[in-house]
Amino acid sequence: MSNSPILDPVHNEALDIQHDTDPAKDHGPAKRIPHLGHTLLFFLLLFISISFFAALVGSAAHITTVQAAKEHPGLDLFAQALGYIFGLLIAVWLFPRLWARSFLQGIQWNVLAAHRRWFWVVPGAIALSFAAQFSERFLPTPPDNAIDTLMRTPHGAWLITIFGVLIAPLTEEIAFRGFLLPALATAYDWLALERTPAGLQRWQNSAGHSRSAVIFAAIFSSLPFALLHAGQLSHAWGFVGVLYLVSLVLSYVRIRTHSVACSTLMHATYNLTVFAVAFFASGGYRHLERLNS
Repeated sequence: MSNSPILDPVHNEALDIQHDTDPAKDHGPAKRIPHLGHTLLFFLLLFISISFFAALVGSAAHITTVQAAKEHPGLDLFAQALGYIFGLLIAVWLFPRLWARSFLQGIQWNVLAAHRRWFWVVPGAIALSFAAQFSERFLPTPPDNAIDTLMRTPHGAWLITIFGVLIAPLTEEIAFRGFLLPALATAYDWLALERTPAGLQRWQNSAGHSRSAVIFAAIFSSLPFALLHAGQLSHAWGFVGVLYLVSLVLSYVRIRTHSVACSTLMHATYNLTVFAVAFFASGGYRHLERLNS
C-alpha cells in the first residue's frame, strides 16, 4: 500500500485536493477539511431540512399517509427540492465559521477549472449519458416508480427536469464529491499513517491524499450515491449498478480536476442529456405516451 502523493502528470508535482489551486492564495498547512465529522453534520442538515419540508408540504396538502404521498410524487419532489436548497443555505452559512475559510474553498469548488476544462467535461458527460442509456436497454425494465409517474404529465416532466438538471446535481456533488469523498480519503490516510515522528510531521505539514486513499474514497463514496437513487428506480439493481459506475466517473473527474464544479457540470450535463432525449422523443413533453411505447 503506497502513501505517496498523487502526481500531476504535466508538472510532476504533488497534487493536494485540499489546498487552494493558486499557490499565491495558499494558507500554509491546510486543515483537513471536510473530515468525517463535517460530512455527518452536512448530511444531517440535509436530512432535517428535507424532513421538515416534507412534513410542511404534506400538511399543507392534507397528506397524512405514506400511500397518499406516493399518489402525489410531485409534492414529494417539491419538498425535496426545498429541503436541498434550504440545507445548502444553512451549510453555506455554518461551515465557513467552522473552517475559517469560505464554503467554496472548503469543498474545493474551483470554478476556474470548470471554465478551463468544459470542452472535455461536457462532451464526456454526453457520451457517458448515451452509454448509460444504451446499456440500460439490456437490463430488465424496473417497475413503475415515482419518476415514471411524474413523466406521465407535462407538468411533472418539467418539474423533474428542472430538479434533475439544476438542483440535484449541485446538492449531490457537494454532498458526495465535496464532503464525503475527501473525508473518506482523509480517514483512510489517517488509519494508514505510520505512527512515527516523521509520519506525524508529514500529516501536520500536508493535507494531500495518497493515491490509494482517493481510490478507496471514490469506490466507497459511490455506494451511498447509487443507493440514494435505488428507491427512485424501484430497486432495479442493474440500473443502480449503472449509476454506481457513473458515480465512479464523476469521482474521477472531481479528483483529476480538483474541482467539484467540474463534477457538477458533468453531472448536470449527464442528466440534461437524459431529459433531452425524453423531450425530443415525446415532442416537447406533449406526447409522453411515446416514452412507454
